[in-house]
Amino acid sequence: MAPRQHDAENRLPWDLYLAVIRIEVDRALEVTDDLDAAVPGCPGWTARDLFEHIGLVFRHKVESMRTASEPPWPLTGLDTSDVRRLLVEETATLLAELQQRGPREVRHTWFPDDRSNGFWFRRMALEATVHRVDAEQAAGTEVTPIEPEVALDGIDEFLTIFVGGPWWDDDEELTGFPVDARIRIVADDRAWTLALSHHEVVVRKDDDAPVDLSLEGSPHAVYLWLWGRGPADFVLDGRKDLLKELEGRFAEAGT
Repeated sequence: MAPRQHDAENRLPWDLYLAVIRIEVDRALEVTDDLDAAVPGCPGWTARDLFEHIGLVFRHKVESMRTASEPPWPLTGLDTSDVRRLLVEETATLLAELQQRGPREVRHTWFPDDRSNGFWFRRMALEATVHRVDAEQAAGTEVTPIEPEVALDGIDEFLTIFVGGPWWDDDEELTGFPVDARIRIVADDRAWTLALSHHEVVVRKDDDAPVDLSLEGSPHAVYLWLWGRGPADFVLDGRKDLLKELEGRFAEAGT
């Protein structure tokens, strides 16, 4: 049976995802002069570690598509002595693989509701976007605004795929941030309502019932905040004391 397409109506055009990967990697390479610079969004990492990580993640997804399975992580056997070359080559390999296979082919992903290559189109574009921000922050340069449509797509992916679900539903996966509340996150004309408990997060997009805390900001600001790359630079209404607990819960989901 073919996989259920998870919120496929909210996906961006497939060619746009490919363009985002190219643009974001080029920008990361462009701004990085010092490979030993610390990466604020990834404590303990340098820009060298960042480039190696992106390159290995890209190749890992290529191997996943080629084998229709989950390759071991971290990958071994790749020459990582020149991380700039590694990133350039693995970006080209990823783009070629995605273009050749297309988004509809059913292969392997870690998300059970979408086993299509389209999952990787989206995931790798948004991976590149967040790590471009990392490169800019490491370089000490101004962060380039994320296009609203990309940021909104990224917010949706983070909330519905990374956060939403029963990820804390057993004794081995207890959350360190047992938020029990209803939260609404608003960016532009889109809204996501999260019902959080100790064991799960239920995400709805058509819910206008009262909430304990609402957060509203630009897509760029909200997206960076969700991934721990920016401050809570938006309007808060309600129980502001929930913010730190919420940030902790999001950090668990994004690791």
